[in-house]
Amino acid sequence: MLRSTQFIKNLKRFRMVTFDITDTLLKFRKPPGKQYAETAALLGVQNLDPKQLQQIFQEEYKALTKKYPNFGSNSKEITWQEWWQQLVHNIFIRVDSRLQNSQIQRISERLLEQYRTNECYMHIDGNIELLQRIRDSCKYVGVISNTDPGLDSLLRSMNIRQNFDFVYTSYDLGVEKPHQGAFQKPLEIYRVHPHEALHIGNLYDKDYLGARNAGWCSLLVTQIKEEAQKAESTHVYRNLREMHYALETITIKW
Repeated sequence: MLRSTQFIKNLKRFRMVTFDITDTLLKFRKPPGKQYAETAALLGVQNLDPKQLQQIFQEEYKALTKKYPNFGSNSKEITWQEWWQQLVHNIFIRVDSRLQNSQIQRISERLLEQYRTNECYMHIDGNIELLQRIRDSCKYVGVISNTDPGLDSLLRSMNIRQNFDFVYTSYDLGVEKPHQGAFQKPLEIYRVHPHEALHIGNLYDKDYLGARNAGWCSLLVTQIKEEAQKAESTHVYRNLREMHYALETITIKW
């Protein structure tokens, strides 16, 4: 009972709580390089080096993001699905220039399907308990994530979409966190003041600081010491269970 009371006290001021998704509530089952290699193998492209794929993935992801920021959300040249298809094409052509476009297309389509389901993602320990607890304590619970519109399908596949009143991706919003515009739309739609909103995420700059610069409160979940040291001591936790316990047992100074 005491824990329940403290939890309610800590969240009493908030009418809205939002979450980041990747590495906050969900995480990859495998690094992209390994997943790409395994998917390619299933479709007949064998013996690719996952480490090489991972390195090329990072390089091509960065290059395509520079050319078409935010998955092409503000470009008339490319859809978000085509953005991912282009990324996969660029990666596999570098790995083996002899691959046919039809082969890469099949790999691309399969990966696009996989990354919208629990084939590629798993729950982070403690996420369901914390989500449900916050769901019971706050008026609105939602998602603000730097990703594409496929996120909704992923959340349904992971059986947590029902916990959220709304899911806003950076693609839908037209801006990525830490841009203040990413935090503004939910406030306008649900008529909530910034000081009545709390955001929880795993990145100091994009989640913790981005939210605070928009007038929100925020909590950070990270095991990176350099990131953790930048945040207030009662605002940063190594994992969701630790954060949940703190919300139930100590007074958080927002």
